[in-house]
Amino acid sequence: MNMVSLLYELMSVLGALAFFLFGMKLMSESLQKIAGFRMRQYLSAITANRWKGLLTGFVITGILQSSSAATVLVVGFVNAGLITIFDSVSLIMGANIGTTVTAWLITFFGYSFNIRVIILPLIALVIPLYFSNNSKRKSVAEFVLGFAILFIGLQFLRDVLPDIHREAGILEFLRTKAENSFLSLFFATLIGIGITLLIQSSTATITLTMVLLSEGMVSFEIAAALIIGENIGTTATANIAAIVANRNAKRTALIHTLFNLTGALLIIPVFQYVMHFIEELKEIILQLSDKDAMLAAPLKVSLFHTLFNLSNTFILIWFVKPLQQLSYAIIPQKKNEENGRTLSLHDNFVTSVSELSLIHLAKEISKMAKISQKMFDLVPKLLMEKNQEEYQMLNDNIRAMEQEVDQQEQILMNYLARLTESKLSTESSKLVNGSMIIVNNIESIADICFKLARIIELKNSQKAWFNQPQRDRLHLMFEIVKESLNQMKVNLEKPQKPDLAVAQRIEIQLNDLSKEYIETHLTDLKAGAYPFNSGNFYQQIVVYCEKVGDHAFTVSETLNRSY
Repeated sequence: MNMVSLLYELMSVLGALAFFLFGMKLMSESLQKIAGFRMRQYLSAITANRWKGLLTGFVITGILQSSSAATVLVVGFVNAGLITIFDSVSLIMGANIGTTVTAWLITFFGYSFNIRVIILPLIALVIPLYFSNNSKRKSVAEFVLGFAILFIGLQFLRDVLPDIHREAGILEFLRTKAENSFLSLFFATLIGIGITLLIQSSTATITLTMVLLSEGMVSFEIAAALIIGENIGTTATANIAAIVANRNAKRTALIHTLFNLTGALLIIPVFQYVMHFIEELKEIILQLSDKDAMLAAPLKVSLFHTLFNLSNTFILIWFVKPLQQLSYAIIPQKKNEENGRTLSLHDNFVTSVSELSLIHLAKEISKMAKISQKMFDLVPKLLMEKNQEEYQMLNDNIRAMEQEVDQQEQILMNYLARLTESKLSTESSKLVNGSMIIVNNIESIADICFKLARIIELKNSQKAWFNQPQRDRLHLMFEIVKESLNQMKVNLEKPQKPDLAVAQRIEIQLNDLSKEYIETHLTDLKAGAYPFNSGNFYQQIVVYCEKVGDHAFTVSETLNRSY
């Protein structure tokens, strides 16, 4: 075979795989748009129950159509502090089971049923929906088109691979070794790891394995070893994503690798028995379903893949704690280890996780709001503090928190800018646009708190003191602003449209109080109730407190419009 022919065949295989991956990506993104909001609500309620976590991991992978993307998302959740390492283990196990679903769809639709008979009519039916202004209809059309492209890619792959020269180096090596020899199986596992690392899709690797087995290019033992390699190779994406994450996220990615490696080691002693069991099970299914023998190869691959992941999960789910402890032994906890978080949008080559990343976003915005709320809580204490050492400590805390909020604003705005470049549903786009307004308003609250601290510092340096009526009025105003900020926090933490009634009541009360206090202040100033500089500082504090309430209400109002 000359170099030109070899290059042509290689590019043909890569082109078929690219078609397959593009179809999967289109399917995934459209599914996220269709189910994005409900999924965000569901995932926001994740608990430490291992069985619920298992189901959640299964559902995430079903929607993302990629266990790699699902585990990257889980690593992101741990990195952001949304879930614990303990919670993440069951999610990862569920993701491993979820990845078997696509293999079964390919088995029955790609081999048992002649999907080509309905693909073109399906495309003809949904094309008008694709050009619809209704985002839901367009998403349905994208899902069907992705489904069609995926199976067209599968057909191309089946057509192209049989033309590959059967004396190719790798295939020749695998054939010349004893089919059940440890060396050939080990080498096949490494190939499975390598292919998955290269194309970043475990499903594509399994599909390739089905075709190789169907065309008689490899034995079932070699195909099974390729699948074991795929299970190990699919953990690489999460480990790469964890490089820039905190140590807890690194431990989560490591647990995923340990989980799949343990499964590979557990199957070694019983490998031949499993092969025999799968062969027997395959014969029973073919007889009961009266299916064509052409289904035999992909059926064996799907059966092995499912049995491997199910047995691995239901054995190791009872060892979640030991897996967690092992991850701490390999990545030890540092003294004063920080729970620092890096908010970043990890887009896997196969599928983006943009819709579900909005959960991550909401939690980060909520944390930013809590910092601003703590800043305002320190303002009344700063105003009343007479001890210079305590006063300086409060002042330094406000300064440090203001810098933290500024940093968070920059991270969040960059994150939101990337999200706007992603393909989001109409509802999610509204939420992203609203989030930009919300982040700006929370940052403004922090800025005002910092300004209030500077006003108090300047007041003290000029020895301007407030009389008792002024202090009483400010105390009441501080309490109402705190109530406004607390309501903002409550609304931010709810994964649904907030009720504005309470926020509106507080906003009206604060506006009325501010107006009343300014009018009283002007009257008192004319009457000489206190010096001008004292009245000036007092008026500034009243005005800025009212502005904090305005920003808090804007956050709640924006949330109401965004859902």
